[in-house]
Amino acid sequence: MTFEKINQGHTCDCLEKTSVPDPDDIFLRKLRKQELEQKDFETHWERGIGVDSTECDDICSYKAISINLTSDEIENSIFEHYKTTFTINPKKGAHCLKFKIKEGAGKVVYAPIIAGDSHHNFFKSDLFELIHIETITIIKFAE
Repeated sequence: MTFEKINQGHTCDCLEKTSVPDPDDIFLRKLRKQELEQKDFETHWERGIGVDSTECDDICSYKAISINLTSDEIENSIFEHYKTTFTINPKKGAHCLKFKIKEGAGKVVYAPIIAGDSHHNFFKSDLFELIHIETITIIKFAE
């Protein structure tokens, strides 16, 4: 697995504390629409957001995809968080992808937004494609 795209344009070590996700780990990610699209796995950086940043924490965040590691015990609390953000910005979508990350897709790092949060940053490998995402289900969490 190579990560040349992540390392371009800065001297930050975004992959320093990352690891390959366990193949049994289940993640959640909000979708823009009811179906998974390539745009759902584009980073802010790839969309031109944050490219002028100079702080490593910001750069690495913009070069990652926000996902939540989930389990039966915390899944509903993640949906509640998604509902709150949906209320603030409905354009972000009311659907959620429940998925696993296949081998070769990239690396993850725990990056809680608040204490105890299940938020992770997912750094895509250079060869990442949507085929690296194993869809479990797509859930509608808001109207």
